Amino acid sequence: MEIFERLSPSRRPERPTVRGFSLTELLVSMAIMLVLASIATAAISAASSSQKKLRTKTLIGKLNAIVASQYEEYAGRDVDAASGTLRGQALRAIAQGDLPDDWSIVNTLAGKSATALTPHQLAYVAVWNSIANKQAVMQSNAGAECLFMIVMQGGIADCLDCRGLRVDIGDQDGDGMPEFLDAWGSPIQFVLWPSDLQLPPGSGRRFFSTILPFDAIVPAIDDSVGGLMRPLIVSAGPDRAVGLTSTAAPQAGINDCVDNITNFDDEAKR
Repeated sequence: MEIFERLSPSRRPERPTVRGFSLTELLVSMAIMLVLASIATAAISAASSSQKKLRTKTLIGKLNAIVASQYEEYAGRDVDAASGTLRGQALRAIAQGDLPDDWSIVNTLAGKSATALTPHQLAYVAVWNSIANKQAVMQSNAGAECLFMIVMQGGIADCLDCRGLRVDIGDQDGDGMPEFLDAWGSPIQFVLWPSDLQLPPGSGRRFFSTILPFDAIVPAIDDSVGGLMRPLIVSAGPDRAVGLTSTAAPQAGINDCVDNITNFDDEAKR
């Protein structure tokens, strides 16, 4: 009898009941996981974007230090001119030859006598004469390519501090002429006379004075933040579209310039 009772189903020990997840609970859990994944992805993307902006800003700062140092020398140069206005014109002509932002300027230099050129300009002419397909080179990225030539080949910086710049070099348009590239792989653009620059971009507020640089010294007659015009070095930013004309004015009807990074951004915030 005792053995029978032991084997009787009514006497068997009860097993604990295992409760499964309901469909609703599974869906809620998946939704929470997706939200957390989205937040993590957004945080990683934001950190990456911030790093790219910092890297690009650092590169622009290095290039600006080289170009600005050269540009600032012209104000104190002696030139043979009968008036302050003519002196300003002569100095701007020298600056344009020493800091060209378009291949057409270098082409013009190539047609002059070597005795009429500065050492920097002679170096540019040598680069120009080495180009096999000049028409192809003139099609795109002229300002960016000229900036590379100025810094790396023109003797402006003597390349004593240029080793760190070599990691940011490429040939985005494939024409054989290199450019400095920002963190998004776009050429760093260069505008010698950015007379219509607006900062913040697209604000309608002119950054530079209408008074031309190197003319006779006169008091500023406007409230421009940037003072007298200086060369612009600019990255197109995350959208990879610079959205500026040859005078740095925003292109009509588009807002591509709003995320640009320039060498004057810090000044514009003051």
